Amino acid sequence: MQQLLIRFALSVLFLGAVSNVDGHLARASEGGPEGADKNSSSGMALKHPTGDNKRGEGLYNASCIVCHGPRATGGIGPRLAGNAALSNEQTFWKTVYDGRHVMPPLKGTLTEQQMADIQAWLKTLP
Repeated sequence: MQQLLIRFALSVLFLGAVSNVDGHLARASEGGPEGADKNSSSGMALKHPTGDNKRGEGLYNASCIVCHGPRATGGIGPRLAGNAALSNEQTFWKTVYDGRHVMPPLKGTLTEQQMADIQAWLKTLP
C-alpha cells in the first residue's frame, strides 16, 4: 500500500512539473511520438534521435530533479551522474519507456527527442 501511495505521489509531482513548464515540455500526445514509423514490436524506436545537452538540462530540471536530485546526484531515485546505464542504450531507453521500481514510465509523457536531450545532458556529468 505504501509503495502504491509513493508511486501515486511521484506521478502527481511529475505530471505537475510537466504541465507547469510554460510549454517547454510538449506532451507526446500533442505532437505524436517521434519515430513512430521506426518502432520495434516493443514500441521503442530502433534508432533514437540525437540529444541536445543544453535542452536536456532544462528538461531534466523540469521533470527529473524531483526524484534524481540537483545535477543528478540522487535522491528518491538513484544517482544518474556517471551511472553506467547511460552508456547502455538498451537499458536507458527501456528504463525511461517502461519505468523501473517507483519510477513511472515516461513513454507518452515525454517525446523521444526530449528523452534523448535529457540523456545527452546526463552524459556530460561526471
